[in-house]
Amino acid sequence: MSRPRALVRGMGVGLAALACSSACSGEAFHLSESRQPNANAPDAGDFPALVTNSTHHDADSPPQQGAGGSTSTVTSDAGPDAAEPVAVVPQLGPCGAQRTPSEALADAEVCVPAGGFSMGSGAAPRPGYLAHGPAHSVTLSAYFLDAYEVTVARYRRCVDAGSCAAAGVNPTLSCTYTLEPADHERHPVTCVSWQSASDFCAWDGGRRLPSEAEWERAARNDAGSKYPWGETFGCDLAVLAGAAQCQSYAGQLPQPVGSAPAGVSRDGAFDLVGNAAEWVADWFGGYSVASVSDPTGPSTGSARIQRGGGWSTPPADGTSYGRRAEAPAASGGFSFRCARAAQP
Repeated sequence: MSRPRALVRGMGVGLAALACSSACSGEAFHLSESRQPNANAPDAGDFPALVTNSTHHDADSPPQQGAGGSTSTVTSDAGPDAAEPVAVVPQLGPCGAQRTPSEALADAEVCVPAGGFSMGSGAAPRPGYLAHGPAHSVTLSAYFLDAYEVTVARYRRCVDAGSCAAAGVNPTLSCTYTLEPADHERHPVTCVSWQSASDFCAWDGGRRLPSEAEWERAARNDAGSKYPWGETFGCDLAVLAGAAQCQSYAGQLPQPVGSAPAGVSRDGAFDLVGNAAEWVADWFGGYSVASVSDPTGPSTGSARIQRGGGWSTPPADGTSYGRRAEAPAASGGFSFRCARAAQP
């Protein structure tokens, strides 16, 4: 007789501050400190489990992967000699069919369900950051979002395929990419322009950069928290403050993705705050007090938005609502993740 299978929810364990006025220069930033290895960062054997938002099953009956729900296995009742499953029926969640992740590439995605949240904040913007108010009501359709920032290994595949421009390679400019595979394959790829980030997402399954609203919803949940995990900061919760209280993050480069698993968002996304600031799809523009649905920002502009802050960003700056603007061609210690609409 087949043994019972445990139902386990798929949950992963697991920039320098860039001053930017309303007229951003787009210059790459420099860090003078030498990078110190982080003894607590995961290596290839300790990498946080990939988030799949699907039910895990034991090895006796590997499931066909669904998304955001369970997978049921139908077996025959011909007795103990017919233990192998004869049909697998996925139970899809609110976002539909999810990609099958590769742990080597850290390319899992999570489902962010449809719903509303309060976007923006009435708090005064931090120096070098942009206005992030007024707070206003936003309703979003369900969507998939990368569980991790795009890694060097993932981005290299697009370069090798001839669909992406190679990222910058100067580590003194906070570039993690190397011309050949090396020590930073699990780090977020940095020194990529907005266009390069967009090109990668299109190549990687016809996806796109998340809208600013989608990014913020994932980073603060529908409750509107300051950080993905809540209201207070700790060094185990995000790769922030590398130049101050969190010395294990100090240096010229971010950490491998998922290095602060305790700060995972409620939907299962890592490093939404900290590690490397992230490009989003929108041109910079001000907020309106009016309620909106699935906003995409201005149709044109001169600067694109980055979100989340980086490894040396002070915790007061690396919030779920903080906004920076950057020239689209800029290259520095920032990265990105991809999104796509749900397919129920």
